[in-house]
Amino acid sequence: MPFVCTPRVLNSNDGRVSVQITDLFPHKTQSNAVLTPNFQGPQYLYAHGRDLTETVVLDVNFATTADFEGLAVYLLTTIEDDAGGSIAITADMANDSATDIIARMESGYSLTETDINTIITARTGGANGIGVGNSTATVLEILQIVSGYKTYAVSAGTDVQNGGAFVPLNANAQANNFSTPYDSSKLITSFSSSFYLSARKGQLKTAQKRTDSNGNPAPYAVCYTDTGALIQ
Repeated sequence: MPFVCTPRVLNSNDGRVSVQITDLFPHKTQSNAVLTPNFQGPQYLYAHGRDLTETVVLDVNFATTADFEGLAVYLLTTIEDDAGGSIAITADMANDSATDIIARMESGYSLTETDINTIITARTGGANGIGVGNSTATVLEILQIVSGYKTYAVSAGTDVQNGGAFVPLNANAQANNFSTPYDSSKLITSFSSSFYLSARKGQLKTAQKRTDSNGNPAPYAVCYTDTGALIQ
């Protein structure tokens, strides 16, 4: 499904700060009491109220020192340093890669497998990333985290390396680390044809193409397919 990121929508304490989108059908001004009695809209884009990543730390045994949540700990537990000899990436590599991926989203750029692996390669010093070696990360799961649609958490004491080798999570363990956040009801989860029209030609496209006073990308919204391509 598509993912709508809201990098510059900052919710106030009562959660009512948002971006209003009025060209998604059915809007109340487009509603016909006979044909579309249950109109919706205008649609509001709310932000989640959480950090997308926490700075992770490992002890001397390559185990997490506390409970961690977010993109960095996801990368730490799912990306192998295959180029470094089938070992785990370091905490610094995971933290820096997560920061770069989030910054790319906040600037409104694509997050395809190639985009993500380019970042990971630069931060780990070798050809590492999604689909490399024993890595279990996926584009879809990274998008779920950076968009706020899912949270990923790992408990203290989780080993990422044992006997000098990366310890990949099995499929069940990795899936169980994901959860639906408490504020997910604020996010767009219904995507009609008017969503795609708005993202490509309408108000959502305007929100995605916004720049700051210096001409730098500063989008209010970034819309992705589940492969990390932009919808605009």
